[in-house]
Amino acid sequence: MLDQLVRRTLGALVTLCVVIVAVFFATRLSGNAADYLLPPGLDAETRRMMMVEMGLDQPVLAQFWHYLQGLISGDIGISLYERRPVFDIYAERLPNTLTLFGYALVLAVVLGLPLGLVSALNRANAIGGAIMSIAFIGYATPNFVLAIIMILVFSFSLHWLPSSGSMTPLHFVMPAIVLAAPMLAEIVRFTRNAMLDVLGQDYLRTARAKGLPEHVVVGKHALRNASIPVVTILGLQVAGMVARVVIVESVFATKGIGDLVVFAAIGRDYPVLQFGVILIALLVVTASLVVDYAYAALDPRVKVAAS
Repeated sequence: MLDQLVRRTLGALVTLCVVIVAVFFATRLSGNAADYLLPPGLDAETRRMMMVEMGLDQPVLAQFWHYLQGLISGDIGISLYERRPVFDIYAERLPNTLTLFGYALVLAVVLGLPLGLVSALNRANAIGGAIMSIAFIGYATPNFVLAIIMILVFSFSLHWLPSSGSMTPLHFVMPAIVLAAPMLAEIVRFTRNAMLDVLGQDYLRTARAKGLPEHVVVGKHALRNASIPVVTILGLQVAGMVARVVIVESVFATKGIGDLVVFAAIGRDYPVLQFGVILIALLVVTASLVVDYAYAALDPRVKVAAS
């Protein structure tokens, strides 16, 4: 088991290195950022001096070498647009994204597991069907459509929640729901299917025969074993949530790294865009590693195979 986790960790580091190289050269495919950032009509000498100041006068390979040196030394560059350190910009934005991400993740897991359990236990009646229908709608509805509907209903019509910003916890309610919806639906579906597979196993009948209460049989034995396949999908779902946060933050203007990356891409702010993509990749890779460790801790078969 330890060897597998070490290989996973090394693979994650290789993935990050590939992302660093790919995002640097991909951002240069659209041309020189100076053509977009510098105002037209500048004389040649002023233009040259400004390009030297922004580091855009050098060949691409030389820029890449200086960029790697900066990453190794902890200097991730200066924003070409704001002329401030990129680290300071992300330090201001990252707390909002992590707060939104945390709310959405907790919402998806805390509601998804019990709803999937209830749906499995009520698979033959209307309750189970209603839960699965709502989950299907939540998964199938695009994030931006759900966001617009919630803004129209809860902000413009009912005036219950603010439509944008990140000043209070209420500002995160609608973005967290929109961000969590697809992951919540998948957790409900996988939990239901896993519970249906587990509920017919012999060891549960043995537990009932020993006189254990039904809530112990279901909650302690069945749900624990059913949660193992659910854990395996969390990595992909967290990766999808990281990708969706760009859309959600742009719609609700929560001033996180999502809309920052969008504006950096539009404005060709290379240092901001590069670090944003690297940061998102780091979050995805870290989430995948956490899921691997959690799966190894939950599944006794992994421990037995390792021993």
